[in-house]
Amino acid sequence: MAYARTSYKEEPSLEDYHKFTKWASETGFTGFEIAAFSQNHFNAEFADQKKMRAFKDHYNSLHLECDAFEAGFLRYMIIDPSQKNRALQDMKKVVEVASELGANLIYAHSAPDPSWKIEWKRLYDEYSPPLTVNVPQGFSWKDTWTRYVETIRELTEIAERGGCKFALEIRPYEIVSNSDSMMRLIDAVGSKSLGVVFDTGHLFVQKEILPIAAEKLGDRIFLVHLADNDGVVDNHWAPGKGNVHWESVLQAIQKIGYVGYLNIDVAGQYEDISTEILTGKRYIEKILKASPVGNIVAS
Repeated sequence: MAYARTSYKEEPSLEDYHKFTKWASETGFTGFEIAAFSQNHFNAEFADQKKMRAFKDHYNSLHLECDAFEAGFLRYMIIDPSQKNRALQDMKKVVEVASELGANLIYAHSAPDPSWKIEWKRLYDEYSPPLTVNVPQGFSWKDTWTRYVETIRELTEIAERGGCKFALEIRPYEIVSNSDSMMRLIDAVGSKSLGVVFDTGHLFVQKEILPIAAEKLGDRIFLVHLADNDGVVDNHWAPGKGNVHWESVLQAIQKIGYVGYLNIDVAGQYEDISTEILTGKRYIEKILKASPVGNIVAS
């Protein structure tokens, strides 16, 4: 998706996604994921069933599969109690869109609590990284966690009724930020339809031992994002350009029996993002020749 946002605009149209999927096919990817980044984006681009069917026919003709739909606009709504009912109603529409796309996975990001006062440094989106995080005296972790669990449970139930799974992409400095907190959430929600987007870049900055994190989460890893960085700043460089030890990560993913997609998740400002993504793709393919895991996808 970073390719589409960098090559076209911040909120790509379905016509832009047509061009994105054509590029993905021409460069040897077997699938892709797309997103609605705001509610206006969702309503403008994904509500028209005729346009949706045309888009699906287009990427089917390219023999591509849509592996996930990111409901990006839900991230703040999930954590804000005043937005809960709206989030639940929108989730029903999201399930319809995902089903139309042939994607059985919906995911959103975790988010910081709206009461936290955060000063952000622009990196590749508004979340990366914070310069300061001030938590007000009246904040209650127990109350916030209880509400969060209930909202995630209800969103997961909606997804499940529509034949989909629901996942969170967990990131530093948010309510759910590491493998252990995600496991706690999964246990609290109690549904096999809730899982995680295993993003190597985010987890590496959290100082996770990536192979151990993969074993902890096991079959709750519904999707894998491959991104590299220095382990300090949450950059999303092409695999092979940072400090992630990729052989051990891919071996761990294989060990847990993961057979889904491996999404190359390069983000940021580059002179040529296509070159960056394809460099990461080739690097991972070289490692996988010895021990194949999943399919590599454009993200």
